[in-house]
Amino acid sequence: MKCLKSFKQCARGLVLAELLVVIAVISMLTAVAMLSVTSVFGKKQFEKEAYAIIDILHKAQNASAETVRRYAVIFDFGEGTYVLRRFATLEMDALPREEAILAVGDFSRHCRLDYVLFDDFMDTREEGESISEAKFIAGRGGWQYGGKIVLLDVDGNPFSIVVGRLCGDITLKRGDVEIPAPVDKSELRF
Repeated sequence: MKCLKSFKQCARGLVLAELLVVIAVISMLTAVAMLSVTSVFGKKQFEKEAYAIIDILHKAQNASAETVRRYAVIFDFGEGTYVLRRFATLEMDALPREEAILAVGDFSRHCRLDYVLFDDFMDTREEGESISEAKFIAGRGGWQYGGKIVLLDVDGNPFSIVVGRLCGDITLKRGDVEIPAPVDKSELRF
């Protein structure tokens, strides 16, 4: 009888140990799934915010092509914002601030502004200068300057929004991409 009682206690202990192992495995799988879902959410949030910036750039480009006004997308490093602003004429006469601002966006921890490099190689990271904002200005003839806007995702990975001066292409590319240098007029064949 004693052996049978001991066997039942041993079996109960074994069932308890098996139950604890199953709970531990389920907990680990849940933790891995949560990390995966969080990562996917962060990537989707970054894409959403990056494409919102591209949309603002397209709005500036399209609006300037249809009117005699200039439009600027202004990236403010201090405030962590970007603003689509309209100007009264091609000479960039200022409109009252309330009338001129068409859209405002904020950078977040999912999509952070790193730096801006224009195609004339004016870089917002230059030492000795405190550059608080960068402006992409669109007129009837296209962008005043092309360049790239480098964004960082939640993991610190760089992505570049490349703005083409002449062709008007605006694309999002993975990494900190190189932009082509402008060609001097004397080097053009035509």
